[in-house]
Amino acid sequence: MEGIVLKALHIRKSLLSCLMVFTVILSACSNGGSDKGATEGSGTTTSDGKTIVQLKGITMGNAPASGMDNFYKQLDELTIKDLGATIRFDFVPWGDEKNQISRAIAAKEYDVYVGGAWSDFASFATKNAFANLTPLLGDVPDLVEHYKGTLDTVKINGSLYGIPQYNKPGGGGEGLLFREDLRKAWGLPEITDLDTVEQYLYKAKEAYPDTPMINDKRFADNVWTLVAGSNYLDLVKGYVVATVDEPYKAISMYDTPEYKQVLERSKKWYEDGIVSHDILAAQGNATSETLELMKADKKPLEFNNHFGAVSSSYVGALKELHPDFEYGWFDYYFNNIPAYMPFMAPDNITMISIGAHSKHVETALKLIEKAHTDRTYYNLLQYGVEGENYKLDGEFVSYEGIKSENKKPGWTGLYDGYMNLQEKYPDEWQAINDKLQNEGAKKAEENGQSPLAGFGLATSNVAAELASMETVKSQYIVPLSVGITKDIDADLANVKKQLEGAGFDKFMAELQVQLDAFAASKKY
Repeated sequence: MEGIVLKALHIRKSLLSCLMVFTVILSACSNGGSDKGATEGSGTTTSDGKTIVQLKGITMGNAPASGMDNFYKQLDELTIKDLGATIRFDFVPWGDEKNQISRAIAAKEYDVYVGGAWSDFASFATKNAFANLTPLLGDVPDLVEHYKGTLDTVKINGSLYGIPQYNKPGGGGEGLLFREDLRKAWGLPEITDLDTVEQYLYKAKEAYPDTPMINDKRFADNVWTLVAGSNYLDLVKGYVVATVDEPYKAISMYDTPEYKQVLERSKKWYEDGIVSHDILAAQGNATSETLELMKADKKPLEFNNHFGAVSSSYVGALKELHPDFEYGWFDYYFNNIPAYMPFMAPDNITMISIGAHSKHVETALKLIEKAHTDRTYYNLLQYGVEGENYKLDGEFVSYEGIKSENKKPGWTGLYDGYMNLQEKYPDEWQAINDKLQNEGAKKAEENGQSPLAGFGLATSNVAAELASMETVKSQYIVPLSVGITKDIDADLANVKKQLEGAGFDKFMAELQVQLDAFAASKKY
């Protein structure tokens, strides 16, 4: 998106060992180390002799430096009265989240998990790692009503394993956060497309020669968006697409001419040092590393991040640290992906999921209902303690006067566009936010529902093939996608051969059968 700038951004973000902090909290509340965690209860009782259920959950990010004592005090007052329960969270810092979430699920320590496109949630769900919530929806009528029938669209193989975040139309997607003051000083054109992005990357590399401009393995996804996003819809992210004109015909993205263009760009950037030569050793999510470099003014951009994350975590803190810096935002999605009304799909949206081992599934689900339908619960779980973690300025959330390390990350997956309060930003960022919200919503409303709204691949018949495809991705596709290749044609041919050996043809055939059935159902 062009011509929009932000003044004074940077971030202060503590990298705390939150799991250790909450182990201390939990040990005071738990039953002495049972492998069932808090689900067994500790014998804590209310004044009338009723046992209080103790739930244990995980959430992403870092705990705020202050406010958690008051957070739990206020939350306990609500949950004990309404549910006869309490909940304690372990915070998992972003970075190696896929492995950490997988380990937590395998260990069966928790009642409530989080997951999404950045985890193996769908894979675990097909292996019955989570409770099937479908039979319990009658117990949470307010939640069902709030979602207006859309929960059926996130079932996996006919079962509901989690409650998705709830988005409204409008808003930004993945994008580039960059020093706009430097762009002007360097005499570069406004950033409007892949070529102008590249010009900025190369000039930034000249100015900051010791720092690679890209250190996140996912950058090729955004290059794909800029090269091909307006032509295709994702069917199975990272593997299969469909053209906008023929949304029910599955195509391997590796057979598209645009994918080779992505590889050519990645190879060039890798060889020229724009991409870190240690990128394969980077964590799955390298934004924390970039953030530290930006804080120290050792890097003028972040190539991979979501607008929501930048808005909620960066803006105020960057203003504190670098009041003279001017920042801009180029949204990869805004003019490069067809805008539709939001819809939910089980394989690409953050979920709050209940562990099958828990003896208190119903209680955990009722807590989630409260979180999505009760303003007091939502504000506390999403923003923290008013006055310590955030402030209210009329109907706006404000962080003026709140130190960046005291901002509380929301319960991962809870985000609800119909409950969320609008955040008050500095003027420059408010203009960016308002344009993305208003123009994005207008485009989505004009286009209506995506032709793929409600479609989700039932994976039970191809679970083995999917697992093998993931192995191929990690061993062959990821190195090629980040530019580590001497011969693109030969290595791309080898990727296709490896996928064939993994059962990709069977996977594609099953996907097409389900697409045909879905397309036929939409005619009636």
